[in-house]
Amino acid sequence: MLDERIALLQSEIPDDPPVGFVPIPTGTGFNILMGPLFARVVDGRLRIGMRIGQRHINPHQTCHGGILASFADMQVYAAQMDPRLKNTLLPTMNLSIDFLAPVLLGDWLEGDTDLLRVSKTAVFLQSVGRVGGKPVFRSSGIYKLSGAAPPEGSSLGALFDDLAPG
Repeated sequence: MLDERIALLQSEIPDDPPVGFVPIPTGTGFNILMGPLFARVVDGRLRIGMRIGQRHINPHQTCHGGILASFADMQVYAAQMDPRLKNTLLPTMNLSIDFLAPVLLGDWLEGDTDLLRVSKTAVFLQSVGRVGGKPVFRSSGIYKLSGAAPPEGSSLGALFDDLAPG
């Protein structure tokens, strides 16, 4: 079993993001193994993306739905472009996802996220994941506005401050 894991990681394809995308911090554990994630600002909006590698592929030779759901959940980083949410821990309260099309090995997956509402206790987002401009999932997330600082290394911090609106 260990040999299979090592072979998988050794056969991994490059994560090579498109021009303009930079690596973003995602914390530890699962997030490190799933990523890396990259981001860039387009028209004042944060776009988050990742390359689909061998470690993301299921027995059907498509990206595992759990990876797509995790990627959808991580679109909460886009909310940190809003000054009210900068450096704020936003744990997931609810996430729903609709899978629209398969995502394949080597595809560049990119999220486009809308911050719908910030209430006193929650943040509401919707996202569409795309490959080559084609929608592959849509998701809706509700995140708790905790008021607490996020764990070290799991926030965008000042990474995009010079590009953030407001």
